[in-house]
This record gives sequence, structure tokens and C-alpha cells, in this order.
Amino acid sequence: MSDAGIVTGAVCAALTGLGLVLAVRSAQAGSYLRATRWVGIALIPAGLYLTGLATLARRVGDAAADWATDLVFGIRAWAGVAVLAFAVTLLLLVRAIGSRRGGAEEEASGPASLTGAGATARGLPPAAGSAARTAGQPQAQPKAKPAKQPRSRRGDSGLGDEFADIEEILRRRGI
Repeated sequence: MSDAGIVTGAVCAALTGLGLVLAVRSAQAGSYLRATRWVGIALIPAGLYLTGLATLARRVGDAAADWATDLVFGIRAWAGVAVLAFAVTLLLLVRAIGSRRGGAEEEASGPASLTGAGATARGLPPAAGSAARTAGQPQAQPKAKPAKQPRSRRGDSGLGDEFADIEEILRRRGI
């Protein structure tokens, strides 16, 4: 057994002994319910040691301390932090550019395009509501109301164009 294992065993034994002393004092004071509670609490460190969980917790703690030390003082860890920061920046940049373009690439390859024959060609089950299209029957499109141009408070004409684009996309999807 290693020195660390002996220390772990000694700490668990000391905690169990302390809990049993508190249980005896509570029993002498006439509070048997509290004494029983202290016995239960006192047996936890002994059980953790005997099952090996105390040693496991010590090893996890040592590994976490080693990792934190490497993170603070290691150049390799700082290079990893820089790589992760660059990756997150790239993903956020792509998301921002994609949302400005309206997500044309994602729209063409996203889950919405996997309905009907496109889904069965890829080996996927067709989405709900697409059975009519795959059987050759046209799907009834809801009648769309003419687009209303919203009034802008500041007089921006670009705001109405954006809403018109959104309404057109919703109309194409049948929403």
C-alpha cells in the first residue's frame, strides 16, 4: 500500500472516530435520534475507504490539481486554449454570416429538404405530411394572404423589404 493510501485510510478512520464520539455524547445527553444520525454519518468515511471510493476521489483530486497546474504554467495548455478560442470564433463567425445570407446553404441541405422523394433517395423515412407528395398527389397549399407592408417608425424602407422576404420564405414553406 502506498503512503497516500495509508494517509487516506488514516483520515477516514479519524473522521469515523470523530463521528462516533459525537454519537456517544449525543446518546449521553439523551438524544438517541441525534446519536443514531451521528452513527450513520460516522460510518460514511469508513464505507468510502473500504469500497475504494475515497482513494478514487483522492486520485481524481490529484489529477484535477495536476491539470490546473499545467493549465496555469504549461505552454501546451495555453496553445490548446488558443486553438479552442479560434475554433469557437470561427463557428460564431460562420453562424453570423449564414444568418445574414438567410442560411441558403443550410436551407438546401437542412432537415426541411429531407421530405418526400429527397428523403427516400437518401435512405431516410419521409417526414410526416410528405406521403402525399411521394405518392404523386399534389399537396394542398394554404392560400396565402397578400403581403402587407409594415410601416416603419423611422421611415426605413429596408425594414419592409426584410419582412417581405420573411413572408415569402414562410409562404414557400406553406406556413
